[in-house]
Amino acid sequence: MSSAARVRSPLPRPAGGSASGRSTRWARFHRDSPLWLAVVAAVFLLAELSPVPLRMQLGADEITYIAQTSVHASPVILPPVHGRGAAVLAAPVTLLTTSVLALRVWMALLSALGLFLALLAWRGLRQAWVLAVAGLILGSLGISQLSGVQAMPDWWVALGGLAVTGLFMQAVTGRMRDRLVLPLLAAATFFLVLLRPQDTAFLVAGVIAAALIVPAWRNRRVLAAMGIGLVAGAVEWLGEAYAWYGGPVSRLHMMRQEPPKFALYFSLPYQLRVLNGPWYCRPGECHSWSYPWLTWWWLVLLGLVVLGSFAARRMGLVSSMVTVVAALSVLAAYTFFVPYAAPRYLLPVVAMLMIQAADGVAWLVTVPSWRAWAVLAVCAFLLTGALSQQFVLRTEARGQEAVRESFIRHAHQLRALGVRPPCVVASPSTAYYLGCSAPWTGQPMSAVLAQAPGGAASWRKVPGASIEAYVRK
Repeated sequence: MSSAARVRSPLPRPAGGSASGRSTRWARFHRDSPLWLAVVAAVFLLAELSPVPLRMQLGADEITYIAQTSVHASPVILPPVHGRGAAVLAAPVTLLTTSVLALRVWMALLSALGLFLALLAWRGLRQAWVLAVAGLILGSLGISQLSGVQAMPDWWVALGGLAVTGLFMQAVTGRMRDRLVLPLLAAATFFLVLLRPQDTAFLVAGVIAAALIVPAWRNRRVLAAMGIGLVAGAVEWLGEAYAWYGGPVSRLHMMRQEPPKFALYFSLPYQLRVLNGPWYCRPGECHSWSYPWLTWWWLVLLGLVVLGSFAARRMGLVSSMVTVVAALSVLAAYTFFVPYAAPRYLLPVVAMLMIQAADGVAWLVTVPSWRAWAVLAVCAFLLTGALSQQFVLRTEARGQEAVRESFIRHAHQLRALGVRPPCVVASPSTAYYLGCSAPWTGQPMSAVLAQAPGGAASWRKVPGASIEAYVRK
């Protein structure tokens, strides 16, 4: 059997005769109905619309993403290393209202739709119920629900990675017509660049590496479509550079000033340690494990990923290779080039590996000799994950609550001291609420003051302020 033919094979259905061809067709329709994906997306939406995620105030990164697309006037600029994709997604709400609740609800709706579409990109490569299992595990994670309601890129890079790998496989196996799948693939690749160019580079490199490994996947039209998406993203990046950062050379120079320093690291143990939180850890900050007992659940999930990888080979599903290689490529980026740790960083890795985890589940529950026990074990695993991850969600939300409310509290304090625009505040998160300028991470305050009209000599420091702040003399 050729590689291409093997890729086309769906997960095998349990053997067994049927007295009625009509009943068999009815059963197959249910197993591969897109309603499975819609149900998973709806359940994920309900989880996100719970009070815990909805009541979160704006986070530090969120503020920098939405500052220029907000009805609330703010001169806070986006750090030059970041992309504007998250701001574009939030813009339909942030351009109309400052309501954080409205933003949370909007992002939750978008996230549920995004999960449905990302899984739909894999339909035909896997039965719909298998994809629903992948989406259910991914959506049950506390970090998924926490990230999904925020104007942050990590969740969307995860969904974009799922969509790109799925569309890539649809294209190279000929399951979708070129005139449909190639524009979709180019658009999904552009979307990834708009979100986070660094992740896109590693993810696309992983997909290309997978194409090189499997000769049947070396399709020039497919690779050209991805190339068009990358070029469109690069053009947009250049446009941003000229519009806000003084050109591409200046933007690259600014990017080098942002921490962390470009170097080789090995942060994999650190990244794994914070899978259950905290939200963000600088090197050496987080020393203990949150909910150590949940490590067993993660190990079972890893076991399903490994089992699914081997089962996919036995079942001729070589399409799983593209997600494995792409996931390992993104994991390498955060392991060797980022010393900070955050569970949201690994969301794209987890999302793409969920295809293998679902393959493992599908293999377990389709072996007749232990099917009943396997179904019970899988249900217990899914239920345990969904319930235990709520502890993670609540702890993370509670931990962020104090930090985020401090931004507003400091803004009130500075306003009481007479800080009004034009002003410069050291914290972008606090500056947003005051309408002040602020340095992006890594930029010295002196540089902001020197670049402001009148230069540094026209500013005076506000005495008694809890955060370094300057107003006009």
